Amino acid sequence: MKKLLTLIFVLSVSTNLFAQDNNPLTFLGIRVKDKIENVQAQLIEKGYVPRIKTSKMHYGKYRDYTAKVTVIYSGSNLASAIIVIPVNEDMVSAEEVAKRFNDLLDTFNNDPYYTADPANKRIPDGEDVASEMLNDKFYKAYFYQRGEKTKRVMLSIHEYEGKYYVGENYHHHTKK
Repeated sequence: MKKLLTLIFVLSVSTNLFAQDNNPLTFLGIRVKDKIENVQAQLIEKGYVPRIKTSKMHYGKYRDYTAKVTVIYSGSNLASAIIVIPVNEDMVSAEEVAKRFNDLLDTFNNDPYYTADPANKRIPDGEDVASEMLNDKFYKAYFYQRGEKTKRVMLSIHEYEGKYYVGENYHHHTKK
């Protein structure tokens, strides 16, 4: 009986070790799926300032603009996503957002860490993004970390008060 219990214990420990994520989705080297306190502490270490002391929203320089970095979490106290959007002053025209979107597509396409979704498309030169969005077109692209569908980055274009931005959503969801 003692050997059986020892065997069961060893199997459960080894199963848990294999179940741990050795290839986590990261944002600036920060594990996206981690305890919310750890994610926030690491953002602060990287120079991102919380809006208020207990806030899940931080401000700081990202790429070439000032960004709001929001940590999303489930009720389990684990972060599941990090969303990055520029502050209002760093939002741009519809023409400029098309260029930013295409540049980010190139950046992720050239990163061996990510696999592009085959449905991703560049915005053609001269396309009127503002008019297309008024006609319900939604610009988005997905990239999967090493091809794993549960670890993805979504790029999407949004309009706010006549200005545009590309949002980045680093999302790690758990399979059910």
